[in-house]
Amino acid sequence: MTNETITQEEIILDDNQVLCLLTSEAKKATSAEVNLQSVVRMLNEEYGFDLDDMERDFKIEFVDPDTGKAKKQKVELVVFEKGKNHIQDTIIRICVIQDDKIKENDSKKGLTATLENAMAAVPSCYFGLWANGSSYHFLQKEDDAIGYDFDFTDLSDFPGEGETLADIDRADRSYSRKPANDSLIKVFKRAHDYIYGNEGRKKDAFWQLLNLIFCKLYDEKRRFIETDML
Repeated sequence: MTNETITQEEIILDDNQVLCLLTSEAKKATSAEVNLQSVVRMLNEEYGFDLDDMERDFKIEFVDPDTGKAKKQKVELVVFEKGKNHIQDTIIRICVIQDDKIKENDSKKGLTATLENAMAAVPSCYFGLWANGSSYHFLQKEDDAIGYDFDFTDLSDFPGEGETLADIDRADRSYSRKPANDSLIKVFKRAHDYIYGNEGRKKDAFWQLLNLIFCKLYDEKRRFIETDML
């Protein structure tokens, strides 16, 4: 037996387990847990948020406007301001992650009942995400015209670490974004489902998506050629 010091404990997972990126704990591989780990990796690798600035299963406190009683709501993932203490007042992103079967219009676990309610309770949080593995809904919170409530706007994306809302439409932003794990596949699936369900192209949704991909490739190739010519 040697005196070699063990610097890292090996974690052996069962077939039905996944390793949590935030806690390094083995978790049961439910669809909700798999979706959560996918979003954690996406926020870290694509959006630039540090793992140390995230926390799972965070309880948000608020006062029920109807009863005046204090309540708590647990959200699956929150992102805090970089380097700040993990308290409700420093939350800048709220992510509600459900399993594959939950729909965004669900009366108890859907978009309005969970994400909008949680964002309204946190003054420092203006952007949020609701996801169920196949559908991703990004929201922006804004004060309403009267100033007593909030309006929520659907976005195609939300800002990453150090970005503002204006940065989402930057032409060079897509070059710095490298899809993490299966997020690119999910983007294609969401685009296909949107064309299939909302554009009346049920018979040729796949080919329409393929056309969009080729148009995007052509646009980026032309942009690189124009840059080299300058």
